[in-house]
Amino acid sequence: MKTALILGGGFAGCTTAYFLKKKGFQVTVIDSGDNPGGGVWTNFYGGHPYTFGPRVFFSKNDAVISHLKSLIKMRSFITTTWTYVEDDKKLYHYPIQESDIPLMPDHHVIQSQLDENSKTAVSVENFESYWISTIGQNLYSKFVNNYSKKMWGIESNKQLTANFEWVNRGTPIRNGDTRLYEDQYQGYPESLTGFNEYFLKCIVDVNCRLKTKILYFDPDKRSVFLSTGESISADIIVNTIHVDTLFDYTYGPLQYCGRDFLPIWLPIKSALPDDCTWIHYSGSESHTRVTEFKKITGFQSDSTLLGIEVPSSRGRYYPVQSKPEILKFNQYKSLFPINFYSIGRLGKFQYQGIPDAINDAIILSNSI
Repeated sequence: MKTALILGGGFAGCTTAYFLKKKGFQVTVIDSGDNPGGGVWTNFYGGHPYTFGPRVFFSKNDAVISHLKSLIKMRSFITTTWTYVEDDKKLYHYPIQESDIPLMPDHHVIQSQLDENSKTAVSVENFESYWISTIGQNLYSKFVNNYSKKMWGIESNKQLTANFEWVNRGTPIRNGDTRLYEDQYQGYPESLTGFNEYFLKCIVDVNCRLKTKILYFDPDKRSVFLSTGESISADIIVNTIHVDTLFDYTYGPLQYCGRDFLPIWLPIKSALPDDCTWIHYSGSESHTRVTEFKKITGFQSDSTLLGIEVPSSRGRYYPVQSKPEILKFNQYKSLFPINFYSIGRLGKFQYQGIPDAINDAIILSNSI
């Protein structure tokens, strides 16, 4: 029987384990956490279910949607988000809506900038130039500049590449459609335990080693040395964790932005407006987002739970998409041995979500 060793038990790792198990592999998953699923595992605080940041599922990929629905029951859920602009002391829709522009105190200047932009080509030189060339300096300052720098822990948005996969899907200003994810399937698990059942079903008949750290990787022997004192080798290795740690920082550490997550219980039935799932904060405040979880989970209670996210040096969750970091990651790719596959957000050093991780696993399993 062929063997597969999967490093990391998040969506990419667990989904790969599920498909390789169906193909007859003897599968082992190694994860340092207490549970599979990483930050998507549902925990409870004050009776309220929550995850490490909101984890609404959205996709246009029929194969991904079909696979997820084959393991857990999903319900339709439409995400609507707002941005608090400190200088205006107002909430506006996000993504930016044409109907909100007349409500802004500097709307005449904004419209003038939009008119000028319509005469020139969109810049793809970097993240900042893209935004300014599409929405103008004033809207960029309101919605993007400070938020993005907080989000990624950077000094300037010129450091980031203008990757349209994570820039509003190429639609910087919308007209009427307030759904965050627009024309695609959007949903959340029916169960109050969220995606937990999905992870548990994926690892049935899989040797899942939790609370186990990877100390050293020998690429020549495709062997992994563990904190338990053991070493494991396999016919194939699927990596979903940080490649710089796995290869002993040969080319130096890759840059990530971390998060502090604060669950705040409140003795009120609801805190945010009915049509608001979460609020972005784009000003000088330290936090980037506040989510009301019962809006997503459907939990019924006379109290509510907010999740506040503060960018931090603790944790390595969001890969910073700058040219130097992408070049450094490509150096690490040159170290990948035969029958070694690296997928998911950390494994590919790309900013991607749940559907992308599932799709990575589907593509990989079909190719083996």
